[in-house]
Amino acid sequence: MIMSCIVIDDEPHAIDELSELIALVPHLDLVETFPDARQAIAYLQEAEHIDIIFSDISMAVLNGIEAAQILNNYCHFLVYVTAHRSFAPEAFQAKADGYLLKPVSYLSFTQKVEDLTLKYHDIIKLQKDEQQFLFIKGGQKSSYIKIKYSDIVYIEAMLNYIMIHTTTGHEITYIGLKAMEDKLRVLDIFFRINKSIIISLNYLDRVDGNIARLANGESYQIGDKYKSVFLDFLKKHTLKS
Repeated sequence: MIMSCIVIDDEPHAIDELSELIALVPHLDLVETFPDARQAIAYLQEAEHIDIIFSDISMAVLNGIEAAQILNNYCHFLVYVTAHRSFAPEAFQAKADGYLLKPVSYLSFTQKVEDLTLKYHDIIKLQKDEQQFLFIKGGQKSSYIKIKYSDIVYIEAMLNYIMIHTTTGHEITYIGLKAMEDKLRVLDIFFRINKSIIISLNYLDRVDGNIARLANGESYQIGDKYKSVFLDFLKKHTLKS
């Protein structure tokens, strides 16, 4: 399972070094890097959620410890990467999930990532066990519609809303596709295949090149941005002789 991450550091060479380590771990996806915590927070407020935030501590204006109260709201794990041992007590109080000392070695980095990966799997398993359905707002005031995850065929982004296509019809709700993607990401059966479509693997009939064909006869192009992760998943679940 892919874990998304960002890096926050005011030293470009530190960002480069950590980016190189992240690139060596296949299930880590470096989404973005930031030179300060304020820019990262602004991004997170739009991007919804990130699995791991790797953050420096000693930064101008807003340091990593001060930013923790906000950063923790947008990630599963907050890991500090710093050249200073003395910040460890403050990092603990900030509820950090890791404390890596610069220069970060490959061994210490991969050990921490492996530890977080195991914890992440436990979180996902718990969420899967708890979630069988979702509610969306209905057309009338104070009305809500229950949709079973198992009934969702695909989800389509429209102008300022999404259309959820199910086995019995479709429902409209006024949220963005990114927000819906974040909601569904704990369930392995849903994949975003282009900028407008999320499909359920339960109703994926076949894949021909860059085309995903659904059991209901619909076909959709697999976008370049989403292709590698989607095809990697299919390959891992393909029966080999």
